[in-house]
Amino acid sequence: MAVKVRYTLVRYLLEKADHAECAVRLLMGLPVSSNCNILIADKSGEMAVAECTPFTKRSRKAVSFGKNRIVCTVNSFTSDEMKPFDASGGNDYDSGKRYRTVMDSFFSHRNGDLIEMAEGLMRGEYGFMFQYDYIPDFETVWSSVYDLN
Repeated sequence: MAVKVRYTLVRYLLEKADHAECAVRLLMGLPVSSNCNILIADKSGEMAVAECTPFTKRSRKAVSFGKNRIVCTVNSFTSDEMKPFDASGGNDYDSGKRYRTVMDSFFSHRNGDLIEMAEGLMRGEYGFMFQYDYIPDFETVWSSVYDLN
């Protein structure tokens, strides 16, 4: 039986896994019925993004920058291996732009105050994040920044 709703999938992982590596391992063994990205992190600092389709799944580990690490997901696949499975038809609300803004911001501010930088990032101070002025009646549903410490 395929897990049909990503929220059910997340609930399952929260109930069954006690750390990020376990959650990724469990997820890789589950069938999914639609494309989704699941960000997984635990209190030890382990992080990954699982990019999933009904046909395949791929796990992306956190990227190191200086002494820190970051993992980011948007509403499209970012790994080259998963891009052929993109079903958005280009209607992903510039998620690639948002992904690049996040990653570039963390790399360019790696020696500064990362909390302050993340707050500025969410305000759109470092590039495109949520400035959808060209799409009437559209607002981003949510975005989050987590400091696992």
